[in-house]
Formats: sequence, structure tokens, C-alpha cells
Amino acid sequence: MNTTLAHSAGARLEFNNIRKSFGNAVSVEADCLIIEPGSLTVLLGRSGCGKTTLLNLAAGLDFPDQGNVSYDNRILQGPAPSTALIFQTHNLFPWMTAEENVAFPLRNQGMAKVVALEHARQYLKQVGLESFSGHKPSQLSGGMRQRITLARTIATRPRLLLLDEPFSALDMQTRRMMQRYLLEIWENSGATILMITHDLHEALMLADRIALMASSPNGHIAEILDIALERPRNPDDPVFRSIQQQLDRFLEHETLLAEHDSSLTSTDSQE
Repeated sequence: MNTTLAHSAGARLEFNNIRKSFGNAVSVEADCLIIEPGSLTVLLGRSGCGKTTLLNLAAGLDFPDQGNVSYDNRILQGPAPSTALIFQTHNLFPWMTAEENVAFPLRNQGMAKVVALEHARQYLKQVGLESFSGHKPSQLSGGMRQRITLARTIATRPRLLLLDEPFSALDMQTRRMMQRYLLEIWENSGATILMITHDLHEALMLADRIALMASSPNGHIAEILDIALERPRNPDDPVFRSIQQQLDRFLEHETLLAEHDSSLTSTDSQE
């Protein structure tokens, strides 16, 4: 059997006049953010600007106080259909082997065990781990565990893939390798991807579009950049470096604003 990743149309995601508050403070707002089917969009901004809040709203795990999130032009009322999430931690079952972990969601969908395991081995092959199919998570490196998580996620053939800094705990070389696997899987699967990262290089290597998020006065989309560079991208390309410098200036400005706001808050509390 030569299983390949099935190509399916990605979902369309839209944030309409979103306001989400925690306590008395507005956490995030997004007047109009559209994530096109099959696109790869990165949310980039300093900590606390509302990136994870937007991701939770996209997943249907939380709901806005104002406005709505639509999935294929239908307002989300609960967990988004055909959606998968990957976080910083792998969340693998420690008592299961790699192939059993990947087969688990397939078994939950009613697939026979033998067939599910066969599919699992093919998905592990997609991330270069077919020879480790019988290993348990404790026997594998952090990067290998994240690759299993990626294989398990793609095995469900999601139309929307949400990623919350999935590679942040990995060393640089492993991180670059994971980026290549993610691009290959995305190109083969046709899924729509919305991803959070703090890594400027990662954002530029991966994204079709980068949504820059500012945190003052509330978390919001400050600017959206379309990245028209061909893949695979060359970090030495002058255009690549120019955009990277633009992103770096934006984040530096955001950091200075945060320090200024923090200083004012501290001064006010002392008066």
C-alpha cells in the first residue's frame, strides 16, 4: 500500500468585528481578518497581544463578546469542524508506540485496527519516522515527538490547521527541519493553516501572509503583509532581508511601547 496525503480544499476563516475581553480590559479586537482557503497565515507579535485568543476563537474553543468568527461562511457556534490544533507540547500518549499514537484518531473514526496502523506507518513515513514506528515517546527526541504529533494531526485530514508555536521548544536545526516537513505536508494536504510564532525567520520562511499584531491600546491587527517570495526561500535574498528588517523594527517598537506603558503604570501606582 502506498498511501499519500489526500488533498482537500482548505477551509475559509473570517473574523468579523471581533471584541474579546477578560475582566474590564479588552484583550483583542479584529475588525476584518480573512484567512483564505489553502493559505498559510502567520500571526506575529509580542507576548500578550492576543494571538492565542484569536487562535482559540478560530478553533471554536472560545467566543467573542462582540462580532463573530465564520468557518466557510457559517458562524461558529462550537468547535470548528475538520479542525486540528498543535501546541508547544506534543500531548502524545506515553504508553503507546509512535504508530499507535498516529492510529488513535483513525481508530476513533471507526477504522479497523490493522488498516489504521497501516495508514499510521505511511503518515510516519511522510515525516521521516517510519523506522521508529514501534518506539514510545520516551525513547524519542523532542523533535521526533513533534513530528509524530504532526503525523497524527494530518492523519485526520483537517481542513483547518491551527498551530500555537509548535516548534518553539526545539533547537534551531530541528526547528528548521520541522518547518520543511510542515511546508511539504501543507502543500500536499491543501489545508488552511493559521500559525502563531515569535520567530521572524520562521514567519518569513513559511507564510503567505503575516498579520502583525500590536498590543496597545488593545491587541489588534496593525498590518497585514503579503509575502510574495517563491519557495524554498533564501534568507540571503535582499527582499527577504528587507522584510525581516521591517518585522524586526515593528517588534522593537512594540517592545518599547510595552516598556513605556509598564513604566507609566508603575509610576501611577506609586502616586
